[in-house]
Amino acid sequence: MSKACVVFVVDRAYYSKFVDTCTQLVTAGEYTGDICLVIGDDLNNEEFRNSAFIQQHNIIVKHFPNLRFSEEFLDKQLLLNRPYKWVKKLFQYHKLHIFNTFFKKWDYLFYLDCGITIYADISPMLDLAESNTMLAHADNYPKYNQALWCQFDRNMEEYTKLSEIYNLDVNYPQTTIMLFDTSLIEEDTFDNMWNLTMEYPISVTNDQGIIALYYTCVKKAYRPIPLGDEHICFYDYFRREPDQPYIMIKDSVFGR
Repeated sequence: MSKACVVFVVDRAYYSKFVDTCTQLVTAGEYTGDICLVIGDDLNNEEFRNSAFIQQHNIIVKHFPNLRFSEEFLDKQLLLNRPYKWVKKLFQYHKLHIFNTFFKKWDYLFYLDCGITIYADISPMLDLAESNTMLAHADNYPKYNQALWCQFDRNMEEYTKLSEIYNLDVNYPQTTIMLFDTSLIEEDTFDNMWNLTMEYPISVTNDQGIIALYYTCVKKAYRPIPLGDEHICFYDYFRREPDQPYIMIKDSVFGR
């Protein structure tokens, strides 16, 4: 396939999870290509860039300044119908930076959440990359009993406008892994996503609702990533097939 890069987003609190997943990427995952680590302000120093792990694996460190949220936005987050843990995870919006034109130097990006466990060669997944397409796991798999509307607080006034402009009754991506063609990144992609974040501050799982909205309703580039082939399961959030090998999973707890 064309030149690809595996990209992670991390702050200091999640750095140890990045080390674990990245180590598995190059050992069990047999990955030898470019790795880029997107950081915020708390890791933006020369000591970090020159640290042993970063240097050993030739990791490209890319800093984007922490996003600044307005008081109105932060106040709205406290009102959303969701567990409070999501308020503490607003750094997740830093993931929007992977849609910056900096990444167009590669043909494809494969974003992975820190904390994913990798068990096997990831090349069968990289080989899935398609032009003009974002491949990601369907968030409502396997029941498919919800649609994009569930990613937004429907009790908030902003939801009325959102649902009038966009068809939210569609399948949507989970943003734990994303394999996409960087031709989808345009000069205004990040700005458009940030504007959506500010206009609709009602995404209950932070970045996921905004990215899902953009690539299902605005650009319509999302397609569910294949679940596996005759040899192995590719990815799932939970291990649902206990007797089958997986390339990677997010949570080792068995689920259905």
